[in-house]
Amino acid sequence: MDSDAVNSDLIEPRIGLHLNGEYDIDRGFHNTVIEPFLTAYFREGFEGAAGRYTKLYRDEHPAERTRADEVFSADFIRAFQVEFGLTPDEAVDGLAELMDLAVEFQNVVVETTLGDLKTRLSKTRGLSSEACEAFIRTFGIFHRPAWDKPPPGFRMKDIIPWRFRRRLSSTAKPILLFGEHDDDKVFFGAGALRLGFGYLLERSERGHLPQEFFISAEMKQYIGAVNSERGLEFARTVADQLRQIGWEVRNEVQMTELGAPAELGDVDVLAWKPTGEIQIIECKRLQLARTVAEVAEICRRFRGEAKDELDKHIQRINWIKGSPLGLQRVVGYSPDPDRIDDRLVTNTHVPMMYLSSLP
Repeated sequence: MDSDAVNSDLIEPRIGLHLNGEYDIDRGFHNTVIEPFLTAYFREGFEGAAGRYTKLYRDEHPAERTRADEVFSADFIRAFQVEFGLTPDEAVDGLAELMDLAVEFQNVVVETTLGDLKTRLSKTRGLSSEACEAFIRTFGIFHRPAWDKPPPGFRMKDIIPWRFRRRLSSTAKPILLFGEHDDDKVFFGAGALRLGFGYLLERSERGHLPQEFFISAEMKQYIGAVNSERGLEFARTVADQLRQIGWEVRNEVQMTELGAPAELGDVDVLAWKPTGEIQIIECKRLQLARTVAEVAEICRRFRGEAKDELDKHIQRINWIKGSPLGLQRVVGYSPDPDRIDDRLVTNTHVPMMYLSSLP
């Protein structure tokens, strides 16, 4: 945590060492940003979970199994198959077989061999040899000689334990394989397997994993498209909230419509009232930052420095306030620059809320 803070230029790189092995370091950023940010986030999550608590006690009978194409879009199914080499339905079949194996063993921790696992997947579930191999590659993590040396095709960020969204974490790959021969041992926990399977499938489908988590162009394109669409959906939600309290609103107002250069992009939400108030709103649908490094990355993107994400918003604001008559063709009256307000609206708690140094 401290080294990430130093390397991200969040604190001064000074350390005081004591004879008993303890050390002192500047934790001002932790106290003023990290702690209140995480406290607010977990309070919201706790209250949300409390509100859904009664769902745990509903007597719901399991429905018949649905096919993947009844749940997921064709774009996601195609991207999943290209990325992992098997369909979501084949992945579900593999999960079901491993769960059946745990029931058969009457144990939540299963020990078997790679050969037996492949045999069960092919004979009981009808998976082809290619689909069996793909299932094992997708959900299995293989033994390596040294934990701190990533295998070919992976990077250090895929294995270091204090990072989230690691490609080689036992959450994303809950089947532990101790070799590639049929008689090599395989271990998995039923709970970890269900959690890891849900993690990979759900977070991929929702676009919650970064594009660099994946290899194929198809999955990267899908992640980009779904995040773009959900970003637009979030901006429309913000607009709807404003309409409900009496504002006139438009989404995606091109800056060229206001007379500005095309490189200034668009205003996510433009809201106004006949009484003269105007709101220029930038909407950001962001991932939750859970570590100092992730907090630092989000803060880096929104410092208001040249070409970062806050700077683009500030450039639009400055142009509009400097040329307010451009708004007249949209709002229907000559605006007063002093009554033009600007906001950055996010879908979740963000660390920038607690920074005092932003422009």
